Amino acid sequence: MSPLWPFRRKHSQTVGLEVRPGAIVLAITAPDSAKTKVSITRLETIGAQPAQRLQQLTEYVVNHKLQGAACNLVLPPEFYSIQQIERPPVEDSEMSAAAGWKIRDLLDYDLEDAIVEAFEFPDDALRGRPAQVNVVSARKSVLQDLITLVESSGLKLESIDITELALRNLLLQIQSTEAPAKGIGLACLIMREHGGILVLVKDGNLYLTRRLEADMEGLADPDRQGATGQQLALEVQRSLDYVESQLGQVPPRRLFAASELHEEQMLKALDETLGLQVVPLPATEAGMAEDVIPLAGQWVACGAALRNQHKPVTGGA
Repeated sequence: MSPLWPFRRKHSQTVGLEVRPGAIVLAITAPDSAKTKVSITRLETIGAQPAQRLQQLTEYVVNHKLQGAACNLVLPPEFYSIQQIERPPVEDSEMSAAAGWKIRDLLDYDLEDAIVEAFEFPDDALRGRPAQVNVVSARKSVLQDLITLVESSGLKLESIDITELALRNLLLQIQSTEAPAKGIGLACLIMREHGGILVLVKDGNLYLTRRLEADMEGLADPDRQGATGQQLALEVQRSLDYVESQLGQVPPRRLFAASELHEEQMLKALDETLGLQVVPLPATEAGMAEDVIPLAGQWVACGAALRNQHKPVTGGA
Protein backbone atom coordinates (compact mmCIF):
# COMPACT_ATOMS: atom_id res chain seq x y z
CA MET A 1 0.00 0.00 0.00
CA SER A 2 1.49 3.32 -1.01
CA PRO A 3 2.12 5.99 1.61
CA LEU A 4 -0.92 8.22 1.83
CA TRP A 5 0.87 11.22 3.34
CA PRO A 6 4.65 11.04 2.72
CA PHE A 7 7.13 13.34 4.41
CA ARG A 8 10.89 13.66 4.16
CA ARG A 9 12.84 12.61 7.22
CA LYS A 10 16.18 13.57 8.69
CA HIS A 11 16.10 11.80 12.07
CA SER A 12 18.17 8.60 12.22
CA GLN A 13 15.40 6.71 14.03
CA THR A 14 12.08 5.46 12.68
CA VAL A 15 8.97 4.86 14.77
CA GLY A 16 6.40 2.16 14.05
CA LEU A 17 3.19 3.26 15.74
CA GLU A 18 -0.01 1.29 16.24
CA VAL A 19 -2.90 3.18 17.80
CA ARG A 20 -5.29 0.71 19.39
CA PRO A 21 -8.61 1.50 21.13
CA GLY A 22 -7.03 1.49 24.58
CA ALA A 23 -3.30 1.71 23.97
CA ILE A 24 -0.43 3.10 21.91
CA VAL A 25 2.25 0.65 20.78
CA LEU A 26 5.63 1.94 19.60
CA ALA A 27 8.59 0.19 17.97
CA ILE A 28 11.71 2.28 17.34
CA THR A 29 14.46 1.38 14.89
CA ALA A 30 17.99 2.74 14.82
CA PRO A 31 21.06 2.05 12.66
CA ASP A 32 24.13 0.37 14.12
CA SER A 33 27.38 2.29 14.58
CA ALA A 34 28.53 1.42 11.05
CA LYS A 35 25.13 2.36 9.63
CA THR A 36 25.01 -0.95 7.76
CA LYS A 37 22.11 -2.50 9.65
CA VAL A 38 18.87 -1.22 11.15
CA SER A 39 17.32 -2.94 14.15
CA ILE A 40 14.39 -2.40 16.46
CA THR A 41 16.03 -1.14 19.62
CA ARG A 42 13.06 -0.19 21.78
CA LEU A 43 9.45 -1.32 22.28
CA GLU A 44 6.77 0.31 24.38
CA THR A 45 3.06 -0.29 25.04
CA ILE A 46 1.36 2.67 26.68
CA GLY A 47 -2.16 2.32 28.02
CA ALA A 48 -4.07 5.34 26.72
CA GLN A 49 -7.71 6.08 26.05
CA PRO A 50 -8.44 8.44 23.11
CA ALA A 51 -8.50 11.55 25.29
CA GLN A 52 -5.05 10.70 26.70
CA ARG A 53 -3.25 9.72 23.50
CA LEU A 54 -1.78 13.05 22.52
CA GLN A 55 -0.39 13.89 25.96
CA GLN A 56 1.13 10.45 26.49
CA LEU A 57 2.58 10.17 22.99
CA THR A 58 4.02 13.69 23.15
CA GLU A 59 5.64 12.99 26.51
CA TYR A 60 7.18 9.82 25.15
CA VAL A 61 8.51 11.58 22.04
CA VAL A 62 10.06 14.36 24.13
CA ASN A 63 11.49 12.05 26.80
CA HIS A 64 13.17 9.83 24.19
CA LYS A 65 14.27 12.68 21.90
CA LEU A 66 12.23 11.47 18.94
CA GLN A 67 11.15 14.88 17.67
CA GLY A 68 11.35 14.81 13.89
CA ALA A 69 11.64 11.02 13.64
CA ALA A 70 9.78 9.40 10.75
CA CYS A 71 6.61 7.60 11.81
CA ASN A 72 5.07 4.66 10.00
CA LEU A 73 1.54 4.49 11.37
CA VAL A 74 -0.31 1.17 11.15
CA LEU A 75 -4.07 0.89 11.52
CA PRO A 76 -5.54 -1.93 13.60
CA PRO A 77 -8.26 -3.95 11.79
CA GLU A 78 -11.15 -2.25 13.59
CA PHE A 79 -10.21 1.07 11.95
CA TYR A 80 -10.60 -0.04 8.31
CA SER A 81 -12.12 -2.63 5.98
CA ILE A 82 -10.57 -4.58 3.11
CA GLN A 83 -12.31 -6.20 0.13
CA GLN A 84 -11.15 -7.95 -3.02
CA ILE A 85 -12.83 -6.94 -6.28
CA GLU A 86 -12.34 -7.32 -10.01
CA ARG A 87 -9.82 -4.77 -11.21
CA PRO A 88 -11.52 -1.73 -12.74
CA PRO A 89 -10.38 -1.10 -16.37
CA VAL A 90 -8.61 2.19 -15.60
CA GLU A 91 -5.08 3.55 -15.41
CA ASP A 92 -3.11 2.99 -12.20
CA SER A 93 -3.45 6.66 -11.31
CA GLU A 94 -7.24 6.31 -11.31
CA MET A 95 -7.39 2.93 -9.57
CA SER A 96 -8.23 4.04 -6.03
CA ALA A 97 -11.02 6.35 -7.18
CA ALA A 98 -12.53 3.68 -9.42
CA ALA A 99 -12.24 1.04 -6.70
CA GLY A 100 -13.96 3.35 -4.22
CA TRP A 101 -16.86 3.77 -6.61
CA LYS A 102 -17.23 -0.02 -6.95
CA ILE A 103 -17.32 -0.64 -3.19
CA ARG A 104 -19.51 2.34 -2.28
CA ASP A 105 -22.51 0.12 -1.51
CA LEU A 106 -20.42 -1.94 0.93
CA LEU A 107 -19.57 1.09 3.08
CA ASP A 108 -21.69 2.05 6.08
CA TYR A 109 -20.81 5.71 5.46
CA ASP A 110 -20.77 7.97 2.39
CA LEU A 111 -18.01 7.50 -0.14
CA GLU A 112 -17.21 11.20 0.23
CA ASP A 113 -16.29 10.44 3.86
CA ALA A 114 -13.87 7.65 2.88
CA ILE A 115 -10.18 7.31 2.08
CA VAL A 116 -9.72 4.46 -0.40
CA GLU A 117 -6.51 2.76 -1.54
CA ALA A 118 -6.12 -0.25 -3.87
CA PHE A 119 -3.27 -2.67 -4.51
CA GLU A 120 -2.93 -5.53 -6.96
CA PHE A 121 -3.54 -9.21 -6.38
CA PRO A 122 -0.72 -11.52 -7.65
CA ASP A 123 -1.28 -12.71 -11.22
CA ASP A 124 -0.11 -16.27 -10.55
CA ALA A 125 -2.94 -16.81 -8.05
CA LEU A 126 -5.79 -15.81 -10.37
CA ARG A 127 -6.37 -19.31 -11.83
CA GLY A 128 -8.11 -17.97 -14.91
CA ARG A 129 -10.09 -15.28 -13.11
CA PRO A 130 -10.04 -11.65 -14.24
CA ALA A 131 -7.41 -9.42 -12.63
CA GLN A 132 -8.20 -8.53 -9.02
CA VAL A 133 -7.34 -5.72 -6.64
CA ASN A 134 -7.60 -5.36 -2.89
CA VAL A 135 -9.40 -2.26 -1.71
CA VAL A 136 -8.76 -0.72 1.71
CA SER A 137 -11.21 1.87 3.01
CA ALA A 138 -11.37 3.96 6.18
CA ARG A 139 -13.23 7.01 7.40
CA LYS A 140 -11.51 10.29 6.65
CA SER A 141 -12.33 11.55 10.14
CA VAL A 142 -10.58 8.60 11.80
CA LEU A 143 -7.47 9.03 9.68
CA GLN A 144 -7.42 12.78 10.19
CA ASP A 145 -7.54 12.31 13.95
CA LEU A 146 -4.57 9.94 13.74
CA ILE A 147 -2.64 12.25 11.43
CA THR A 148 -3.18 15.12 13.87
CA LEU A 149 -2.06 12.90 16.75
CA VAL A 150 1.22 11.99 15.05
CA GLU A 151 2.04 15.47 13.81
CA SER A 152 1.11 17.19 17.07
CA SER A 153 3.31 14.80 19.06
CA GLY A 154 6.46 15.93 17.21
CA LEU A 155 6.82 12.90 14.94
CA LYS A 156 6.87 13.20 11.14
CA LEU A 157 4.27 11.01 9.46
CA GLU A 158 5.85 9.06 6.60
CA SER A 159 3.22 6.43 5.81
CA ILE A 160 -0.08 4.93 6.87
CA ASP A 161 -0.38 1.17 6.49
CA ILE A 162 -2.69 -1.65 7.52
CA THR A 163 -2.05 -4.59 9.83
CA GLU A 164 -1.82 -7.10 6.99
CA LEU A 165 1.03 -5.21 5.34
CA ALA A 166 2.84 -4.69 8.63
CA LEU A 167 2.85 -8.48 9.08
CA ARG A 168 4.15 -8.79 5.51
CA ASN A 169 7.14 -6.68 6.55
CA LEU A 170 7.88 -9.04 9.44
CA LEU A 171 7.81 -12.08 7.18
CA LEU A 172 10.04 -10.39 4.62
CA GLN A 173 12.52 -9.53 7.36
CA ILE A 174 12.55 -13.16 8.51
CA GLN A 175 12.85 -14.40 4.94
CA SER A 176 15.85 -12.14 4.32
CA THR A 177 17.82 -14.06 6.96
CA GLU A 178 17.13 -17.49 5.46
CA ALA A 179 18.19 -19.48 2.41
CA PRO A 180 15.87 -18.71 -0.51
CA ALA A 181 12.82 -20.98 -0.90
CA LYS A 182 11.47 -19.85 -4.24
CA GLY A 183 7.81 -20.54 -4.81
CA ILE A 184 7.01 -21.29 -1.16
CA GLY A 185 5.42 -18.65 1.01
CA LEU A 186 5.60 -17.86 4.69
CA ALA A 187 2.52 -17.64 6.91
CA CYS A 188 1.95 -15.62 10.08
CA LEU A 189 -0.91 -15.68 12.58
CA ILE A 190 -1.40 -12.97 15.21
CA MET A 191 -4.21 -13.52 17.72
CA ARG A 192 -5.73 -11.11 20.21
CA GLU A 193 -8.52 -11.58 22.75
CA HIS A 194 -11.38 -12.39 20.40
CA GLY A 195 -9.76 -12.80 17.01
CA GLY A 196 -6.76 -12.27 14.83
CA ILE A 197 -5.27 -12.13 11.35
CA LEU A 198 -3.62 -14.78 9.19
CA VAL A 199 -1.43 -13.73 6.25
CA LEU A 200 0.54 -15.58 3.59
CA VAL A 201 3.43 -13.84 1.83
CA LYS A 202 5.40 -15.06 -1.19
CA ASP A 203 8.04 -13.20 -3.21
CA GLY A 204 7.19 -9.97 -1.39
CA ASN A 205 3.47 -10.11 -2.17
CA LEU A 206 0.42 -10.82 -0.06
CA TYR A 207 -1.45 -13.87 -1.32
CA LEU A 208 -3.86 -14.39 1.54
CA THR A 209 -5.25 -12.46 4.46
CA ARG A 210 -7.97 -13.79 6.72
CA ARG A 211 -9.55 -12.33 9.82
CA LEU A 212 -10.28 -15.13 12.26
CA GLU A 213 -12.61 -15.15 15.25
CA ALA A 214 -11.77 -17.13 18.38
CA ASP A 215 -12.40 -16.84 22.10
CA MET A 216 -8.82 -17.13 23.23
CA GLU A 217 -9.82 -17.27 26.90
CA GLY A 218 -11.16 -20.73 26.14
CA LEU A 219 -7.60 -22.02 25.86
CA ALA A 220 -7.18 -21.52 29.62
CA ASP A 221 -10.40 -23.38 30.50
CA PRO A 222 -9.91 -27.18 30.73
CA ASP A 223 -13.51 -27.71 29.67
CA ARG A 224 -13.17 -25.56 26.55
CA GLN A 225 -9.50 -25.82 25.73
CA GLY A 226 -9.74 -28.73 23.30
CA ALA A 227 -12.71 -27.34 21.38
CA THR A 228 -11.20 -23.85 21.20
CA GLY A 229 -7.87 -25.12 19.90
CA GLN A 230 -9.53 -27.39 17.35
CA GLN A 231 -11.80 -24.65 16.07
CA LEU A 232 -8.90 -22.25 15.59
CA ALA A 233 -6.85 -24.95 13.87
CA LEU A 234 -9.81 -25.69 11.59
CA GLU A 235 -10.05 -22.04 10.55
CA VAL A 236 -6.34 -21.92 9.79
CA GLN A 237 -6.45 -25.22 7.87
CA ARG A 238 -9.38 -24.03 5.75
CA SER A 239 -7.40 -20.93 4.83
CA LEU A 240 -4.32 -22.94 3.88
CA ASP A 241 -6.45 -25.39 1.87
CA TYR A 242 -7.83 -22.38 -0.02
CA VAL A 243 -4.29 -21.29 -0.83
CA GLU A 244 -3.62 -24.66 -2.46
CA SER A 245 -6.96 -25.44 -4.12
CA GLN A 246 -8.15 -21.99 -5.21
CA LEU A 247 -4.94 -19.99 -5.60
CA GLY A 248 -2.78 -22.82 -6.94
CA GLN A 249 0.03 -22.13 -4.47
CA VAL A 250 2.32 -24.50 -2.60
CA PRO A 251 1.21 -24.48 1.07
CA PRO A 252 3.70 -22.99 3.55
CA ARG A 253 5.90 -25.34 5.51
CA ARG A 254 5.81 -23.22 8.66
CA LEU A 255 3.34 -21.03 10.47
CA PHE A 256 4.77 -18.25 12.62
CA ALA A 257 2.27 -17.50 15.36
CA ALA A 258 1.80 -15.26 18.38
CA SER A 259 -1.07 -14.58 20.74
CA GLU A 260 -1.69 -11.95 23.38
CA LEU A 261 -3.54 -14.56 25.42
CA HIS A 262 -2.37 -18.10 26.22
CA GLU A 263 0.23 -18.28 23.48
CA GLU A 264 1.81 -21.50 24.70
CA GLN A 265 -1.52 -23.34 24.64
CA MET A 266 -2.32 -21.98 21.19
CA LEU A 267 1.02 -23.00 19.73
CA LYS A 268 0.64 -26.49 21.14
CA ALA A 269 -2.91 -26.91 19.84
CA LEU A 270 -2.00 -25.75 16.34
CA ASP A 271 1.21 -27.76 16.18
CA GLU A 272 -0.63 -30.94 17.18
CA THR A 273 -3.44 -30.42 14.67
CA LEU A 274 -2.02 -28.76 11.57
CA GLY A 275 0.17 -30.56 9.06
CA LEU A 276 3.01 -28.04 9.26
CA GLN A 277 5.51 -26.69 11.76
CA VAL A 278 4.04 -24.05 14.10
CA VAL A 279 6.66 -21.84 15.74
CA PRO A 280 6.83 -18.51 17.61
CA LEU A 281 7.95 -15.45 15.70
CA PRO A 282 11.77 -15.30 16.01
CA ALA A 283 12.84 -11.98 17.53
CA THR A 284 16.38 -11.72 16.13
CA GLU A 285 15.45 -12.86 12.62
CA ALA A 286 12.51 -10.42 12.65
CA GLY A 287 14.81 -7.44 13.11
CA MET A 288 15.04 -7.05 16.88
CA ALA A 289 18.22 -5.99 18.64
CA GLU A 290 19.68 -8.73 20.83
CA ASP A 291 18.23 -7.35 24.07
CA VAL A 292 14.73 -6.65 22.69
CA ILE A 293 12.02 -9.27 23.28
CA PRO A 294 8.65 -8.35 21.77
CA LEU A 295 5.34 -9.12 23.39
CA ALA A 296 2.66 -10.59 21.13
CA GLY A 297 0.80 -7.29 21.11
CA GLN A 298 3.86 -5.43 19.81
CA TRP A 299 4.56 -7.39 16.63
CA VAL A 300 2.33 -5.27 14.41
CA ALA A 301 4.12 -2.07 15.44
CA CYS A 302 7.40 -3.86 14.73
CA GLY A 303 6.24 -4.60 11.22
CA ALA A 304 5.37 -0.93 10.73
CA ALA A 305 8.82 0.12 11.97
CA LEU A 306 10.44 -2.20 9.40
CA ARG A 307 8.47 -0.82 6.48
CA ASN A 308 11.36 1.22 5.10
CA GLN A 309 13.51 -1.91 4.84
CA HIS A 310 11.29 -3.42 2.13
CA LYS A 311 9.73 -2.20 -1.09
CA PRO A 312 6.00 -1.39 -1.10
CA VAL A 313 3.74 -4.33 -1.82
CA THR A 314 2.38 -4.82 -5.34
CA GLY A 315 -0.11 -7.56 -4.58
CA GLY A 316 -2.39 -8.67 -1.78
CA ALA A 317 -5.45 -10.56 -0.70
